[in-house]
Amino acid sequence: MPTANRSANCSNNPSHRQRQVLSLLTFPSPVCQFLWRKEGAKVRMAILALCLFVSAFGHTQSEAPVPTRLLVLDKTFNLPILWLPDEPYAPVGDWLTALKIRWVAQGSGLALKLPYQTAFLWTTTSAKVIVNGREMEVAPLLRRGEDWWLPLVSLARLLRLLAVVNPEKRMVKLAALLQSVAVKQVALGWQVSLTFSYRLPTPPKVGTLREPDRVYADFVGAALQDITLPSLPDGSPLSKMRLGQFSNEPLILRFVAETTSPLQISVVGSEIGDEGDERWHLLLFSSEQREQWLGQIRLQENISTRAIFRFWGRFEEKPTVRYEGTTLSILLPSAPLLPLDNASFTDEGLVREARVEGQGTAARLVVTLLKPAQAHWEKREQGVELVIETPFVRPRRVRLIVVDAGHGGKDPGAMSPSQPSLLEKHLTLDIAFRLKRLLEQGGYQVLLTRTDDTYLPLPDRVAIANNAGADAFVSIHLNAFPQPGGQWGTEVYYWTLQSLPLAESIYRHLLTLLGRKGNGIRQRQLYVIRHTFMPSVLVEPCYLNHPEEEALLRQEWFRERIALAIFWGIAEFFGDLPTLQKQGE
Repeated sequence: MPTANRSANCSNNPSHRQRQVLSLLTFPSPVCQFLWRKEGAKVRMAILALCLFVSAFGHTQSEAPVPTRLLVLDKTFNLPILWLPDEPYAPVGDWLTALKIRWVAQGSGLALKLPYQTAFLWTTTSAKVIVNGREMEVAPLLRRGEDWWLPLVSLARLLRLLAVVNPEKRMVKLAALLQSVAVKQVALGWQVSLTFSYRLPTPPKVGTLREPDRVYADFVGAALQDITLPSLPDGSPLSKMRLGQFSNEPLILRFVAETTSPLQISVVGSEIGDEGDERWHLLLFSSEQREQWLGQIRLQENISTRAIFRFWGRFEEKPTVRYEGTTLSILLPSAPLLPLDNASFTDEGLVREARVEGQGTAARLVVTLLKPAQAHWEKREQGVELVIETPFVRPRRVRLIVVDAGHGGKDPGAMSPSQPSLLEKHLTLDIAFRLKRLLEQGGYQVLLTRTDDTYLPLPDRVAIANNAGADAFVSIHLNAFPQPGGQWGTEVYYWTLQSLPLAESIYRHLLTLLGRKGNGIRQRQLYVIRHTFMPSVLVEPCYLNHPEEEALLRQEWFRERIALAIFWGIAEFFGDLPTLQKQGE
């Protein structure tokens, strides 16, 4: 048919509408064929438009969602995806929070707000949208019933992300692209800056390697594209730089610099561009250097009861904190090299305002709080964290919590593969004592099933809780996998329906505070949670024989966080958390 030939020759790359026309004219329905032969040219065009509409409508309604894995930066989601001819569509939901995108329904579309304060409207008829003054072509949104569906390739193009679509494996990946690498000499050493098309979910993990001497930085959620590495300046201790896709699942891009002598590497901080790109700065310096320095201060968590500031740099001692009512003053060793990062600031958070004042050794961080709070320092591999928390007060009524430290005595439980060995029975008792302290500070009564390294049969543990008439029973364990390193993450177990809300509350706070992979809330007939009368759970915060989680369990701050997450979960379950937050209001 001549019309089809002319359409096919209009462009080497037919548009979506051209492909629809070609498809309809090449494989018309019997009705369309009949009418096409009988009617004149003008009527033919009207028939063509009607057939296009019917074809598109029928096509849309016939497509069914298919279970698909969606990898968004560092998070994995299992979602029903519409695999349409042009691109896959995902239902609007929690996965967008991994990109720090907020949304609200508005008329025939969605108003989307990006993390760098840009907002735009995307509708079911949109062929283009304007983002940061740039007009970009997109596929329209879809609406099915109450659900909105976003075209993933178009979304990636708007956000300047890489979209990897694999229909055979039913997988879609969205990753930030590395855009450039720069190197320059600074007073403290050599600064390497890597710019990515989108803000990464976590700071890079850095380290050193030997034989040959080299340093590396791993960027989670990032993908590699062809870029030109800069020439190394004369006199630089760097002999060679290279980039590689260290892992495809999760997506990890690795930067490596070979050095002529042993160097250290530290994270300085990051800067956000006007269009949401992020530039991470790394400092390479001599292993013999002892000078104090401060790269950046970042407000990385800010909820109504807790805030965390991350300080990148090198400190000989923890900075001094001064309390002045609802204001904290933190004396700094020097002015930060980069501006304060307030990305986590919210109107509902504990921190209302934060600013850096002064220069040099007179510099200080001034923090204005919503209510009086206490602060303490926690050591990190890169710098330190200042944790600010509201004090606890007594709950509405005294409740009795039985805390069960798993294993003990002749039953060691799981064992770490590394030396010196960590035994589950020792770690669970340590966490149990920490949880006991937090619960008692919150006004609860606490009964431990064991207070030392003794063996206690399971029926005895149950009897302690039942005979005491406890309000809740929490058994603390640490997981292990048959193949060391083969599994990691957090799990919480329950049996009775009355225990499910307690399991959900503790699980939610464990994921928030520990940041490990969530393996789920599982219903199992485990003895201690099946035979107790009250709401009962068994907690497995992480895997003792996974190398990364073993290293975390060796740190006191991590075990304290496990206890704190369980405490918050218990308080939330009983409805005591709002009462515990009222101090200072």
